[in-house]
Amino acid sequence: MISALRSPALAAALAAVLAAAPLAPPVAAAQQAPSEDAVYDIYARFRDDPKMVTEALESGLWRARLPLAALRAEPGAIRLDGAKASEQVSFAIAPQANIQSARLIFRHVSGRAQEGSKPQLRLGLNGRFIAQVDGVTEHAAAVNEIVLDPSILVSGFNTLQIDAVQRYTYGCQDPDAAELWTDIDTSRSFVEVIYARQPFNASLADLSAVITAGVGGVDDLALVTGRGEMTADTLRWGTLASQAVANRLGYTVPRITRADAVTLAATAGKSDLIAIGTPEELAGLAPAALANLKGDSSWLSITPSPADPSRFLIVASGRTPAAIEGAVRALAAGNFPLSDTTSLVLSPDEVPTGNLMARKQTLRSEAKYTLKDLGLANASVLGKEHGTASLTLDLPADVRFRAGSEILLSLDFAYGAGLDDKSVVNILVNDQFQRAIRLTNPDGEVTPGYEIALPAAAFRPGHNSVRFDVELSTGAVGECAARSTRHLAFILKDTSTLTLPSTDQYVELPNLALLSEAGFPYTGAGTQPVAILATDTGSDTAAAVWTLAARLGQIYGTVFTDATFGFGLELPEAHTLIVGTRPDLKGFLPAELSMSDLLSGAAPDGFTRNVATVDLGDNGLLIEGESPRHPGLLVTVLTAETGAQLLASTRALVQPSHWSQLQGGTAVWREHAATMVTQAVRDGFAIGTLPAGEKARMAAGRTPWGWILSIAAVLFALAAALAFIARYMRKRMNEK
Repeated sequence: MISALRSPALAAALAAVLAAAPLAPPVAAAQQAPSEDAVYDIYARFRDDPKMVTEALESGLWRARLPLAALRAEPGAIRLDGAKASEQVSFAIAPQANIQSARLIFRHVSGRAQEGSKPQLRLGLNGRFIAQVDGVTEHAAAVNEIVLDPSILVSGFNTLQIDAVQRYTYGCQDPDAAELWTDIDTSRSFVEVIYARQPFNASLADLSAVITAGVGGVDDLALVTGRGEMTADTLRWGTLASQAVANRLGYTVPRITRADAVTLAATAGKSDLIAIGTPEELAGLAPAALANLKGDSSWLSITPSPADPSRFLIVASGRTPAAIEGAVRALAAGNFPLSDTTSLVLSPDEVPTGNLMARKQTLRSEAKYTLKDLGLANASVLGKEHGTASLTLDLPADVRFRAGSEILLSLDFAYGAGLDDKSVVNILVNDQFQRAIRLTNPDGEVTPGYEIALPAAAFRPGHNSVRFDVELSTGAVGECAARSTRHLAFILKDTSTLTLPSTDQYVELPNLALLSEAGFPYTGAGTQPVAILATDTGSDTAAAVWTLAARLGQIYGTVFTDATFGFGLELPEAHTLIVGTRPDLKGFLPAELSMSDLLSGAAPDGFTRNVATVDLGDNGLLIEGESPRHPGLLVTVLTAETGAQLLASTRALVQPSHWSQLQGGTAVWREHAATMVTQAVRDGFAIGTLPAGEKARMAAGRTPWGWILSIAAVLFALAAALAFIARYMRKRMNEK
């Protein structure tokens, strides 16, 4: 099937991938109560896998437990180093949650060298002091319980501030001594919130306010798509509706299911609902006024769910496919002016048309941006020896900088007097040091337009970060001389600019890292056509399509209005995303191989053929390659053994813990993030064009011996020419 993966050498690759993520063992004949260890995935590389959990309590209350590890992008414990160290952790609370009580469970330990000097931890929430606890220097960690005042918690993001005051004396105090540390166990430290769900009362104009993530937010979403089997239209409308919700949530993807008349009763009570179809198909669920809808008009409404008045029911309806499409587009368009009413009827010329605008944009080549444009306001370091300012920028996935090109920074900054010659600003790109600026004037200086060039090779397609590490140094006399740092000052102004050079459009595929960071090529904003195919019309497969599409659209806030949707395995002339169960791919990836053949690497025709016959067990599989029917186009296959496992694997895949690990051309995973295994693909293909000189340079880089021989040939020719000239000159001199 996928020609890019038809290398016999890659048969062993999938063997290694699946061997590292073993399949589910057979069910034991004798059933027994699961042990405590049974909740862990035995194939995971570590056990800790903290997740946010919400459970129903008595009297209609709910309890949400939010481990600090699940609230941070960085894995592992929080390490607070130095005399004055701090960390912030944020969590969201939706407006639907009426907080009854809350508490913070805090597990921490400090360095033994601070014993007797009373280290302290100061805790604040939303800028208000909540507790002060003693640092613990014993062999074991301590656990503190801090009861939170519910009135401090607000709708939206809440920020927990952790400040450590640490000291010890050994000769004299060193604020950066290695002994000054505190570790906070993020897996066993958590925020617990008990809340009641408030009755839903909002209009269409409030969509972005009520479709929110966090405690009491949209965790479960059920899509009701008419009656009967799925069609290409219902698959499309469900995708747009899922992206409409995910784009408003911003950073989480809800558990998406497809509901019909049979399953609605079981799912409606715990899910927010979106119903899509004709008035007749939605009769009994939608408002009674929908029956009066006429002609080509589109209907959009929001009301409390009939199964749970604390959740919403959104209805997108019309009597024709075009009218339903218009209603779903109005829901998905983030900037569409919806009225402050619970229902809205739109004529055909009022619905949004064309490609809906993405919420985020990548940077353009040969363009200049201010740091303010890139989200970095004036950054100051006052009265401190260390400070950091960071900015992030997204480059197109198919951008390729030319050899030797540079990205120009023009910085407007100033620094105060009294600094010594060790004061610098270090500039790091993607956490790699690139350049430094010395702050050398002892009288201070205001420097506008300080130009510094960064190598473009330090930047990559997709997400990039630029960090300015400010180190301010002042002289000290004597071992323990008191030093004042109040005069230390530095400011980086947001009028500083970043200028990108000209680039080429070129990308080498397969590359799951680009899918993870930039959604490439399934972004909904590209110029090349995209198709999404489901292998069957089942509800689980449809929900898996909607879940994956919600995550891809969320990257840039796009909606797949221009994508082609369908069923089956007939590849169109487009980048194609295929979602389905492994047995349904047999006709697509024919083979007659056993599991032992796969794991031994005995694949006569490349490992994608093996996928069709291997029982994947509890594993999900994501694989990319070049389309065999349309060279230069990508095919991406997401599969699992059964429909239920496909949906479960897709829900796990879109979580940040899994999604951030994607790379290479193949990925296999289970529910635990530590089971993710990826495999590079040796044979790939490229999209885009490069100048002839750049192609030659790339070819030389791939074949260094050819490059060395070419240089040797040039040097040999040059030496021969010089020898000929020398002989000629000696002959002329002898003649004279």
